Formats: sequence, C-alpha cells, structure tokens
Amino acid sequence: MSYYGDGAANQGQIFEAYNMSAIWKLPIIYICENNSYAMGTSVERSSATDEFHSRSHYLPGIKFDGMNVLQTREVGRFAVEYAKTKGPIILEAKTYRYKGHSMSDPGITYRTRDEVDNIRGTRDPIDKIVRYLTENGLATDEEIKAIANEVKEQVDAAVKAATAAPSPAPIELFKDVYVEDALFIRGTEQMHNGYLVPKI
Repeated sequence: MSYYGDGAANQGQIFEAYNMSAIWKLPIIYICENNSYAMGTSVERSSATDEFHSRSHYLPGIKFDGMNVLQTREVGRFAVEYAKTKGPIILEAKTYRYKGHSMSDPGITYRTRDEVDNIRGTRDPIDKIVRYLTENGLATDEEIKAIANEVKEQVDAAVKAATAAPSPAPIELFKDVYVEDALFIRGTEQMHNGYLVPKI
C-alpha cells in the first residue's frame, strides 16, 4: 500500500509509478488521502481535476468516504483482493484534516474556522461510528466511555515511555533502509560494526 495526499498526486513520479506497476502487474494499492488541502493550498487552486482515483486510464480506481469506518473497511477488503489477483488499483479516500501540516501551519489561513468546525460536527469518523454503535444497540454509552478511557491510558503510557526512553543512536537512521553494502558513494562512507554507512 502506497499512501500520498492530494498535493503529492500532482507530482510526476506518481504517474511513473502507475506505469511501472501496470507493466509488471504489481500487487500494489495506491491510496490518495484527499483532504482537500495540500500544504496550505486547496484542491481547486492546485489541481485541474479533483477526481484523483480516475487519473490513470489503465488502472481502475475507487473513490470512497474516508471518514466512514465501515465503508473504508469494505473498500480496503476489495482492493486487497484485487491487487493480489489482478494488479494495481487506485483508491481515493475523501477525508479531512482538522489541524495544519506542522507547528508553523495554523490550518486556518487558507480556510475558515467555521469550515473546520462544520466538518468536525457532521463528518467526524469517531463520532459517526459511536452513533452507529449506540443507535443500533451494539454498544452502550458506558461501554464507549470505558473504551475511550482505556485508549487514553494506553496513549498516556506510550507517551510517557517514549519521553523517558533514551534517544536512539544516529546509526539507527540507516537501519533496515539499505541493502547491505548497496550504498557506496566515495568520500561519504564510514565503517560502523563492519558496515559501510553514510557519514552523519
């Protein structure tokens, strides 16, 4: 599975990857997370078309509601089976991000706070699935609260453990990235535990 956003969908290497995977019939699922905004730019301003799932005439594509947990699961099941038996497929998840891309992006300079609040109030995937579960008698409010508390405890424990853990050694940056001895650029290499690695 290869994930990219609506902004990256306009880059040339995406189409090169489509072509190569189609030639080799690779079992790959391209997943475009279309949240309507690239790095501060709306889809309308940056894309000739926002139908990202149909950008390749030789690969099939499916557009779905990425804020709907059940729809996402079913589309995913189909895509996995398709990729395993027939080859590459493109999925476009119509989704939304509430926050900016980074600490320097407040997320409201290119859209309004009302827009964000409206999406959160009407399309939030967690709220949707909670309503589905409770309205259909599959879970009670108490059970949902218990799950939320348990998850919060797990996240808090993970944050605490990560904060207390020592920083990894710089060499860890290159672990499981390169095939052994495959990277050799004269003048930039050094030995570490018997391996050639780039200088940091």
